[in-house]
Amino acid sequence: MAKHKKWSGLTATAAVLASVTVLSACGNNGNNNAAGSASASPNASASSGAASSGAASNEKVTLRLFSNLPDRKSGQGLAEQTVIDNYIKENPNVKIDVEALAEEPFKNKLKAYMASNEPVDITMVHGGAELSTLVQANYVKAIDPAAYEGEQFNFLPGVYKSFTFDGKLYGLPRNSDYEVIYYNKKLFDDNGVKVPTTFTELTDAIKAFRAKKIAPMSINGKDLWSFGELYQNIVQRYSGDQNLILDAVEGKKKFTEDESFLKAAQYMAQLRDDKLFQDAFMTADYGASQNLFTQGKAAMWYMGSWEAGMATNASLPEEFRNNLQVAKFPIAEDGKGVATDLIAWNGGGYALVNSSKHPEAAKKFFDYLFNANQWAKVAWDTGAAVPAQKYELTGKESEVQKQLTDVLVQATSTPGASFIDYGTPKFKDDVQNAFGKFFSGSQKPEELVAALQAAADSQ
Repeated sequence: MAKHKKWSGLTATAAVLASVTVLSACGNNGNNNAAGSASASPNASASSGAASSGAASNEKVTLRLFSNLPDRKSGQGLAEQTVIDNYIKENPNVKIDVEALAEEPFKNKLKAYMASNEPVDITMVHGGAELSTLVQANYVKAIDPAAYEGEQFNFLPGVYKSFTFDGKLYGLPRNSDYEVIYYNKKLFDDNGVKVPTTFTELTDAIKAFRAKKIAPMSINGKDLWSFGELYQNIVQRYSGDQNLILDAVEGKKKFTEDESFLKAAQYMAQLRDDKLFQDAFMTADYGASQNLFTQGKAAMWYMGSWEAGMATNASLPEEFRNNLQVAKFPIAEDGKGVATDLIAWNGGGYALVNSSKHPEAAKKFFDYLFNANQWAKVAWDTGAAVPAQKYELTGKESEVQKQLTDVLVQATSTPGASFIDYGTPKFKDDVQNAFGKFFSGSQKPEELVAALQAAADSQ
């Protein structure tokens, strides 16, 4: 098993309001249900005073960037493209070819690239189990964490956790990822439904929306990973312990022996049987689940902070954007968890590829990308995401950004890792398949817990 350093607790505080310090999926951009490619835009933004990469010569060089952000006109795809355009303005001898695919096609092609040792220069990576596979294959390059200390980069404490294996750092995180419930205020108001703050109120909301023939919550069941985040959230609400599920992955505890795991599985069975999710949710990928929500056909969407950009995405209906709100995950009335316990980690980022034909030029762009006034500033200023670096409040934040910031700075605990990514790649596959079987049929809670224990034992 890849060795991770256990880290828990909110290292960032709300004491310095001018510089919001945030903590540690997935990191998708919304509208990622189409594939595409991109290069420098003719409408590149100014670099906002970014430091030059210091190119040593005018030698022409073309870099290859592999990305999971195919929408280059909004959200994180626009932020990524803006940084690329900034860099090319300052380094006209450099061309950056972007290959951008939607999430699942991206993952599949990255596996193919790894197997063939394709000479990409920089690739997007998912921290944890998926990055571990790339590390074991020697596809990505180890970097020196000391080189990214200080105000030039302004990374937050603890954010390297899912990028560190056997004491070495392989890549850097781009976002602070944490789970929330996005909801459509108009649908709640028009139907007289209370935004749920407890498990009982969530059950009431399900019944109320089902009576109105409205899907209570949309989810990307086909992708499977959201079930893992949901289960981790529910386990924490019962146990009050952010480390419990991570300890079970490491074999320090057993899924089959702590009652919080069974209670969480029982509640998930209730949500399944009460029809929390949209009809045919097991065939819905990320884009389909998001589209259902943004079209006003689902009242809620269980997703991460990386979807902040929905509030400023002009391609989405104005009525939807005006009614988009953020809620914390409900609490279990008979549980020990509180609303300020937050499932947060650093999932998506970038890594340098060992087979790069231009390693020095790639490293210069990589460092530029993570300069504090590039990705972190652009992503926050455009409302695309919550960065893994300190960012300055502008006073122009959307309501969704403000709500996401409030959720973060009010957090009193975090796990620092997603449990499905905390073990081996085999563990992740086995766990996701277990959730797939559970939600595809009528499997009992005890069977789910036994399957999770088997996955932990056999990794």
